[in-house]
Amino acid sequence: MTRHLLTFLGTFLVGALIALAARTARHQPYSDHPAAAHSEAPGRHDPTSVAPASPVSGTAPVNTVCAICGMKVDPSLPTVTYQGKTIGFGCRMCPPKFKAVPDKYGPAYLRNEVLKP
Repeated sequence: MTRHLLTFLGTFLVGALIALAARTARHQPYSDHPAAAHSEAPGRHDPTSVAPASPVSGTAPVNTVCAICGMKVDPSLPTVTYQGKTIGFGCRMCPPKFKAVPDKYGPAYLRNEVLKP
């Protein structure tokens, strides 16, 4: 009986380690974060202050660093226009934060600096 229990536990642990290794190998952070899928609440968007930048315009962002997360601007992420300037972001979680309070983050983006928490 003890031998069967030890065989089961050993097999279970080996399977768990293989599953963990496979999951670690396939891990892609920020590839499909749920925060990026949420649309902003209706009525909270003011189109006069923040408007999505046209992807066809080819306008480069005025910042090289994201003011919210501090990472380099990712050119594959969508940009927004703030006070006539194109703003880029470092990760998928930053655009919703910016759109929620553009006047808090906008000046730091225009100065190309990271906000201190």
